[in-house]
Amino acid sequence: MSNLSLGDGKRRGALIRVFVLQVIIQGLASGGDRLNAVLKRHNISDARLGNPYATVDLTDYLGFFEDAAVTFSDPVLGARLGMNLRPGDFWPIGLVLMQSGSISSALAHFCRYAPAFQTGSSFSLQTSAEGLVCSYDVHGGPLEQELFRQDNEFTLACICSQIRTAFDKKWKPLEVRFRHSSSGRDRLLERLFDAPVHFGQARNCIVVEPTEAERQHRNEDRDLISILNQHLGTLVVASNSELSMTEQVQALIHVKLGISSVAIPDLAKEMRMTARSLQRRLEEEGTSVREILQDHRMRMAENYLSRGDMSMEEISNALGYAEPLIFARAFKSWTGRNPVRRHGTRF
Repeated sequence: MSNLSLGDGKRRGALIRVFVLQVIIQGLASGGDRLNAVLKRHNISDARLGNPYATVDLTDYLGFFEDAAVTFSDPVLGARLGMNLRPGDFWPIGLVLMQSGSISSALAHFCRYAPAFQTGSSFSLQTSAEGLVCSYDVHGGPLEQELFRQDNEFTLACICSQIRTAFDKKWKPLEVRFRHSSSGRDRLLERLFDAPVHFGQARNCIVVEPTEAERQHRNEDRDLISILNQHLGTLVVASNSELSMTEQVQALIHVKLGISSVAIPDLAKEMRMTARSLQRRLEEEGTSVREILQDHRMRMAENYLSRGDMSMEEISNALGYAEPLIFARAFKSWTGRNPVRRHGTRF
């Protein structure tokens, strides 16, 4: 069983809707006593699972998922289950995806409303030189990625399976990236995703070919989507009402950095407020976008350097710097030393 560490506690209070757990448990229903034992170890009872709109602690869910993969001897359990999801399993979000006119529209809806069923996590959609990038991450300590393997693979597999069901059963992403390391089942994952899969990356994401993403497959039922949007919007507000402004900005920076702008006006627009309101709210919490961004860059830089598998150019790009020299200067200003990778390679 995985020993789930909360690190610095930044995910305290993060929740996930019960319906996500129900989908996973249904996929393991043949497990009988083994399944019951895993549920018991993580304090997940029938009473907690009765209402799909109810919530469970995200750490209970993550620990359960990792434990289940070990118990059922299936290192790609999350990806297998995610690929078998139907739109109906995603309640109103699944209906919105099925009504979307294009893949890019569907992904935008998914990223906008995913916080309705999972807090303490980030979903983002950005355009880059590589293509349309749909990213997902649980925020918190950057050194704990092995504890999120099943959830990472399950979530990206869910996105792929929903696109295939809604648009084209033969659709495939350009590539899939994960922050965690390989389990040794790379070829199996590549068959499931029907795309190259990379590990030890800066973010969990799927990369989509832009032209295919924009192609119109159907006329959207705007009236139905409007009704569903209102319902999901209310759930998003309710789900994230306990998150501080600092936590919300941390989440956005976590998924946007290195792909698109994290300037104050752009963050404020994403959060549907004015730049001044965002600055004022952060001032009330004793911080600023600049301080949050620097703290994130410092933590991630140390993580990337300790891994030893990323070049200085790759690290610079992931942290949103124009070139390695600028990153090196910033790193020295933080630490008083030059950046050195684990294997001793200096900038």
